[in-house]
Amino acid sequence: MVTVKQFAEKLKFYNINLIAGMDGMEVELNYLSIQELPLISERIQSRGFIMTTFAAFTSEVEIINHVKWLLTREIAALAIHSVVLDEIPSSIISIGNEYSLPILSIPFEVSYHEILKTYNQLLLEESDTLREQMEKMNLNLLESIAEDKGASYIIATIGKYINSPILYFDKELNIITVWTDRSIKRDEFSLRVKSALENSSNLLKKEKFEKVSALLKNEFLEESELTFCLFPIADKLDKYGFLVIGYRNTQNLLVDSAVKYGKTALLIDAVKRKSLVKFLKNQDIRLLESIIEGKAKNSSKTANFSLMMKEYNQMYLFHFSNKELVNYGFTYIYDELDGQAQDKVIWIYEQEVICLTSSKIKIQNLENILENFTGVICGISEFKENTYEEDILKKFKQVQRSIEVAKFKETRLIFYEELGFEKYMFILKEEEEAKEAAKRLLEPLIEFDLNNRAELVLTLKSYLRNFFSLKKSAEELFVHRNTISYRLEKIHELYKGINFEKQENYLLFTMSLDLIE
Repeated sequence: MVTVKQFAEKLKFYNINLIAGMDGMEVELNYLSIQELPLISERIQSRGFIMTTFAAFTSEVEIINHVKWLLTREIAALAIHSVVLDEIPSSIISIGNEYSLPILSIPFEVSYHEILKTYNQLLLEESDTLREQMEKMNLNLLESIAEDKGASYIIATIGKYINSPILYFDKELNIITVWTDRSIKRDEFSLRVKSALENSSNLLKKEKFEKVSALLKNEFLEESELTFCLFPIADKLDKYGFLVIGYRNTQNLLVDSAVKYGKTALLIDAVKRKSLVKFLKNQDIRLLESIIEGKAKNSSKTANFSLMMKEYNQMYLFHFSNKELVNYGFTYIYDELDGQAQDKVIWIYEQEVICLTSSKIKIQNLENILENFTGVICGISEFKENTYEEDILKKFKQVQRSIEVAKFKETRLIFYEELGFEKYMFILKEEEEAKEAAKRLLEPLIEFDLNNRAELVLTLKSYLRNFFSLKKSAEELFVHRNTISYRLEKIHELYKGINFEKQENYLLFTMSLDLIE
């Protein structure tokens, strides 16, 4: 669409200059009109560029009243021809500045015909530019399908051109992916949308999906310029999902084209992915899960793995505190790592996302993923070749341990190889002899807890972890400080002569408590 600013720039060629209303120059024009008679007509629609000489008006007051009426019709600009008025009254200029109504002065020798011709030329230029954008967008969408880049890439491509919030749901109205501009964070936007749909789940039963647009409009009332439209993604055989566009302004040809091409791209992608669903749990993933679950023989070599699987030297585990975001998170992680880690396998296992890859993923890519989600932690295993199936299991245990440490240290990205004391504790945990020794040492505490329904083991662990602070231990266990003191007296009775603050005793009991977890 042509804005007042763009049109005014072209009109400078005829010495048609802006004299008021600079703040209203970004308004888009819908039409040009010549109005010479002082008539109040419903035919004057919004966002019009009105040209006049005011020749039929008998006084300045009449002109002022008519300009104020034009403001009620929400016109975009007013152009006054000087063939009648040698000088535009200051009162009119004041109104233009006060109400941000652009007012232009047309020299007496310039005809309306030249202005109309300039506007039509500008429309043609805009049309050519728009057509180029539409063609480029369509080409990008076709490339995304050919290269199998997925729904997230398709939605991001559409968003890049129309710069409006976009949602893509599956047929059950679960969010697959979203795109937003910088004014709204993606995870915040997703959670607000999910909340709006959950709070009105009864309205959405029996496939009354037309209610979605109204629900989202109501949820985003503060962003009053947002109007949502829902478009089904379906063919004659099945319904795959819904594309939802959050319009910020009036629809235009580029947006209409984005919807048309976007729907086609999403449909083709959905049909392709449907045909591949039965292969998602392929042989490698099934074997990986059997190893993780302890169903495979840990001593066997990786003969059953594909050639590439043997070279997947590093494991990444993404832990989601909000399990509702796992499916969307999987899609986003897959797309984020698509160009950076070509040789990889990514899947969802027990509400967490696991990635095995042959190359180390850049820290920036991992940080990009974490920045887009709240409450997500990434644990990273050692980088080592998989000679035995046991190597896969070790990597899984390493990322699990990394996640545990990350939670305690309140960090979001942690490498197993960079762990300190915790790493050696993990290695010791794999040794049965070390575990048995720890159980023998802590047997008095364990038996007392079983017989008395006490929590001496938990208390001693908290007390040591907080470096002998009664206050911090009480806060951590949500009990009174005196309760901690009483429990410590019982512990000292069971371990007479043991000074837990002595370095070797502190390390011995700390390690033993960790080993029996």
